[in-house]
Amino acid sequence: MKKLSIILNLFFLSLTYLYGQNQEEYSKIYTKTFLETSQKDYKKALRTADSLFLISETPMFKAKSLMLSATIYKQIGETKKSVEYAMKAEKIIDGVDDLWLSKIDGFLASQYRSLELFDQSLNYINKSREVIKRLNNPKIERQMMGFVMQEKAYYELGAKDYKKSIEALKKSQEYFDTSTQNDYEFLTAQNEQLFGLNYFNLKDYEKAIAYYDLALKRLDEMPDNFVKALVYNGYSEVYIDKKDLKKAKKYLDLAEGISKNIPNIELKKVIYETSQNYYLLQQDFKELSKVNLKKDSVSEQIAENSKAFIRDSYTHLENKNRDIERNVKSKNWIIFVVGFLFVAGMLFFLVYQKYQRKKFDKVNQTLKDLKRTESLKVSNIAGEVKENVKLQNDGIIADEEEPIIVSSYEKKEHSSIMTETTEIMILKKLEEFEKSAEFTRNGISLSCLASSCKTNAKYLSYIINNHKGKDFNNYINELRIHYIIEKVKKEPLYHKFKIATLAKEAGFSSQSKFSTAFKKVTAVSPSQYFQHLQSAS
Repeated sequence: MKKLSIILNLFFLSLTYLYGQNQEEYSKIYTKTFLETSQKDYKKALRTADSLFLISETPMFKAKSLMLSATIYKQIGETKKSVEYAMKAEKIIDGVDDLWLSKIDGFLASQYRSLELFDQSLNYINKSREVIKRLNNPKIERQMMGFVMQEKAYYELGAKDYKKSIEALKKSQEYFDTSTQNDYEFLTAQNEQLFGLNYFNLKDYEKAIAYYDLALKRLDEMPDNFVKALVYNGYSEVYIDKKDLKKAKKYLDLAEGISKNIPNIELKKVIYETSQNYYLLQQDFKELSKVNLKKDSVSEQIAENSKAFIRDSYTHLENKNRDIERNVKSKNWIIFVVGFLFVAGMLFFLVYQKYQRKKFDKVNQTLKDLKRTESLKVSNIAGEVKENVKLQNDGIIADEEEPIIVSSYEKKEHSSIMTETTEIMILKKLEEFEKSAEFTRNGISLSCLASSCKTNAKYLSYIINNHKGKDFNNYINELRIHYIIEKVKKEPLYHKFKIATLAKEAGFSSQSKFSTAFKKVTAVSPSQYFQHLQSAS
């Protein structure tokens, strides 16, 4: 059936291209697949994207179809496949079409941002800017700079610099307003949703609602999509903060209704987080427990996809570095051998030349002194032997005077495992990590944290062991226990939670593991501790 579906897709799509590929028709299929089909049936959307690729005749169409697949994989949380398709597209279009190259760089910036690899994200943002400068088309430059500044806004939002994010959005919208974008309404609605989210984080609820209203007016004319779901979710967040539970539930239901029909796990995670806040405020612990399970499942899936991508990328980078190192060593060895042979050849030539000259001088001397006595000849021979011995001695002395080279490895044998700068950098990253609640994420690993700290597992393990006085697992467990204790102390609502709920909130996979870790840190069981805390209050 799958093969038949692909064949039928190819047949109907090929009718559109019977007399050559048509940019307008291609864009219609592309837009419909992205905005409609992918929101309802992502498998069908992927088949359409594959079909578009197979019938594409030019690098631009091939790259565009690959980016359609990359975008769909991004929506369903398949990070690795999404980046792979985008990089294939980048390779095809590089040197062919700067417009699409800048779009692809912008997309990769977005992917690395979602993985919280902000340096790589910023690198692709800057790369996209450089490509845009080469376009020499003011209209297209404005259009593309709108995309770049929108991605910059996402970047600043991820870094929690909401004012900078708003400034980037203003610039993005200025570019969109002066360009001739076919999907202007959708892009503007995206910006308005982001304006709303930033103002919500700044606690300016009136502006947040005003921007959500503007976005919804544009989106009402379009099929349900992830941006509309985010707008409804934004309304719900505002009304939760304002303690208006009736309106909060209304918009939360609308967001969930769209989310159920869209295979976008990042969207689901955002909505589940809002649901948690709603049910916590409602004190509906039964529903809160259900949402916690759903959110944990989605978070684990996202974390696993991200971890797999980072792990594979790290392995690829290690292999690449190993190959480079091996090639460098091979080249250095070849250079050493060639250099040695050259020097040896020159020395041999000089010695041989000297020997020949002496031999020639000796023959002339013998001819001139033909009448000399045998004793004189012996004397000449003895002189020659003496000269040869001197030559040999000269060579030995030269060899002895050559400097002894000590390898950098020997010099560093007793040095520290890392530089002081690296050590300070990792400690600073750990301090930021401890202030966040990232350690409550279920499934966090040493390699994942090392990637977040922009270092490797060996260095991070060394820092934790030497500066924190414990191994990685005990370090994370201790952070989690202190976190949940502070929660219970500061928020009386947590007194009503069961131990199992508190365990999940802290990031533990089971109540028993939580209890074991709790007792190890506090010397008492969780139930004893919380009973004492309640009696004391």
